[in-house]
Amino acid sequence: MVQQRWKTFEDQARGIASLIFGAPCHPGQISGTNFDGVVVVSALETAVLEISREFNVDKVRQGAGRIGSARLKLAADGVVLRGYIVLPRDATPAMQAVAEDNKLTVLSISQLAALFFEFPRYATARVSAAFGSSIDPLTGDTDKTDYVPVSYSDQETGKAYSVSDVADALLSGRNVVLLGEYGSGKSRCIRQIFSHLASDWDINFAFPFAINLRECWGLNSADEIIRRSLDLLGLDDLRAKAVRAFNSHSLILLLDGFDEIGSQAWSAEEARLRQLRARALGAARDAISKSGAGTLIAGREHYFSSNEEMFSALGLNAKNTLTLRANDEFTEDELALYFDRANLAVELPTWLPRRPLICQTIALLDDNELNEMFGIHSHEASFWNHFINVVCERDARINTYFDANSIYLVFIAISRLTRRKPANIGPVSQRDLQDAFESVVGQLPAEEAAVMLLRLPSLGRVAPDSSDRQFVDMFILDGLRAKDVAQIIEGDEGDRRAVLDDVWANPLGPLGQTVLSLDIAKRADSFIQLGKQASKGRNSTLSADIIASACIVEGISIDGDGTEVKDASISLLDMRSSGLFNYSLTASTIENLILPDSPPKNVRIEGCLAGNVSGAASYSGLPSWIKLESVDKFDSVQTVAQIRRAGLSPAHEVLVAVLKKTFLQRGSGRKEEALLRGFGGGRIRKIAGDVVALLMGEGILERHKGDEGWIYDPKRSHSDRIKRLVEQLRSSDDPLWSAVDRFNK
Repeated sequence: MVQQRWKTFEDQARGIASLIFGAPCHPGQISGTNFDGVVVVSALETAVLEISREFNVDKVRQGAGRIGSARLKLAADGVVLRGYIVLPRDATPAMQAVAEDNKLTVLSISQLAALFFEFPRYATARVSAAFGSSIDPLTGDTDKTDYVPVSYSDQETGKAYSVSDVADALLSGRNVVLLGEYGSGKSRCIRQIFSHLASDWDINFAFPFAINLRECWGLNSADEIIRRSLDLLGLDDLRAKAVRAFNSHSLILLLDGFDEIGSQAWSAEEARLRQLRARALGAARDAISKSGAGTLIAGREHYFSSNEEMFSALGLNAKNTLTLRANDEFTEDELALYFDRANLAVELPTWLPRRPLICQTIALLDDNELNEMFGIHSHEASFWNHFINVVCERDARINTYFDANSIYLVFIAISRLTRRKPANIGPVSQRDLQDAFESVVGQLPAEEAAVMLLRLPSLGRVAPDSSDRQFVDMFILDGLRAKDVAQIIEGDEGDRRAVLDDVWANPLGPLGQTVLSLDIAKRADSFIQLGKQASKGRNSTLSADIIASACIVEGISIDGDGTEVKDASISLLDMRSSGLFNYSLTASTIENLILPDSPPKNVRIEGCLAGNVSGAASYSGLPSWIKLESVDKFDSVQTVAQIRRAGLSPAHEVLVAVLKKTFLQRGSGRKEEALLRGFGGGRIRKIAGDVVALLMGEGILERHKGDEGWIYDPKRSHSDRIKRLVEQLRSSDDPLWSAVDRFNK
């Protein structure tokens, strides 16, 4: 039975009575008296209903009199008559007194429905318990954050569905699969759908029944998971009624976590794993097939190897199933609303993903933690270290057989495997997962270990028809790789030799370098020594990772002792704060190269390929210690906006802009208004005035009065010098470049 379509109030009461007594309820007559509903329960028992929308005590008295007369007649025949007066709302004390005097029951339509299944008592207990992983990720307490309305996307059409739309689909008898990555809010969605359906349970006579599938390990049938769910809520006395409601097709099951029911074995063969997953989901499949009402089931989308396997394992009919996907991240409006409801004022940095779980983690930070991670001197690595702890603790609560540290170490082992994969994020095979687990635990995965490996956060399917996994979240992967490098110096000699002899293709990204830099700051000498060893082995990318990460550590000197790093891959080499010296980098690939303001001591970069170079505007602007084979893109400094994006200091931005306007643009001079345009007001405007005064004092600019104010003219004898300075930018050794630096203070 799906949503009831009773035409009248009387039809609704009769329909509910039929379910309560397990026999038809129809208008009928007893001893010449007409009743709105008569149920012949057995040869020795009959129930009658007087159903009235009129809400007054006189109506109750009239009904009581009619029921009393019929009771006397049936009693003479040895039949017990049970009388019910059904009203639109709860009876008053006066009505209750009349009912007690006449040994009958007066109740509202909702109270009548509760005789079939005490949903209000169940709902109260259910909302006080956790809905899947909708919890405080650190304490395990129920998540108290207000729901932020979001939409869920139809996998087939892309159509957006709200919680209300999903509830309507369930009430119409459709099944719904809700897929999503870790921390995307699936459990929070189920909790909201439960509340939405619960608000009209007595109107629709459809009872939402939410089950955490991770609590149903080893169960095989629908009635077993229903009973288990009630036992855990302390409502074991409702088990029989709940099963009866399910058998009457009146329960709308909300099944959370199909990926959290573990198989009892492990195999690296995909065909065998499919059998194990299907076997583990036997109880969920039985519930869906017998429900007769709409059912929602949710889980991580990468758990199954394909949608076809998912439909088969869950016993779903694709024609009657709506497959939705929870969006990975909040929109800007949703994010603002989330933090507003959490009474939190914070501006997230651009590097941070907007996942609901990440936002929840931020909302739970205290003021000191917020300032450390997102304040003026914020450090993205601080938040990453906190967040990875949250993720592992959260998954450890789902799989109580594994502690958070084991999950963390397996994560790191898998991240190392991706270093030599053809794509930066994978693929990771079933065998790879097995090897990673074995390297951490010391034995092959068995029993509950299988489900942990298949549902690790941030691992997703490579393709709909592939069993291979890949990382879907570089935010997690990049930091894990950094932690793997940090662990190498703590590992045994055998592990170190294996790493040094490995060939890594995929380098640390900017976040990974930042995470690693915190560890390097504590033990710089150990890391530099590891980097030197890697440069002499085959793992030049490891050596380059350490060099690039050390470059962003403030206040340390990095002596390479003539180390040459060759054939490495580097995502970012930011040399602005570098204490690097006595190094050479050759025949390598650098995605992003940021040049320092002054040349480092005895450093060479030769024969390398670069994607983006910041700090020089052309090949001729490169300093003498850098010789690149090719560059895809130099800093473009054609406009004030582009100059600002080049990463220069405010005073150097102004200097380049003024020189471009006067020396490298058409025309013989610039009006003062045009020369200073784009610098706004305040501090930058003052710097602009200081720079212009310096250029005039150096004889590089001169001015004269025009019809509309001062006109600034370039001294063309300086043209070659100025062109060279603008091309070299931070690598320029022109005294003018260093002279303007004092205006930054």
